[in-house]
Amino acid sequence: MAVNKDKIREIYEVLPKLDCGFCGFGSCGQFARAVAEGKASPFGCRQNPRAGYKISELIGVKVPAYSYQFQPSPLSPLGSRSLPQDLKKQVRTLSQNVNIILGRIEKLEARQ
Repeated sequence: MAVNKDKIREIYEVLPKLDCGFCGFGSCGQFARAVAEGKASPFGCRQNPRAGYKISELIGVKVPAYSYQFQPSPLSPLGSRSLPQDLKKQVRTLSQNVNIILGRIEKLEARQ
């Protein structure tokens, strides 16, 4: 599948450009290319999950503003409270563990 370099560039511009690897790719550029090729979810960026909505627009995928399980309370706007530091650390650790597990699953699928 031929990938439009402009589309990859547009996706890349939405990303935080931290090259953290939490998405499972070595860099934000590699992640942007994978999304453009349809090999990765637009919501794969763990540093800025909200970027997935903008990326979805860029690639022409419509998504709801909120999942069916989560509806922000009108009394508590999304992002109005900051998470305690230990909770942030737990979320980061869980995210890394999920990425490790997903990587192992991909390796197993590649062997078959």
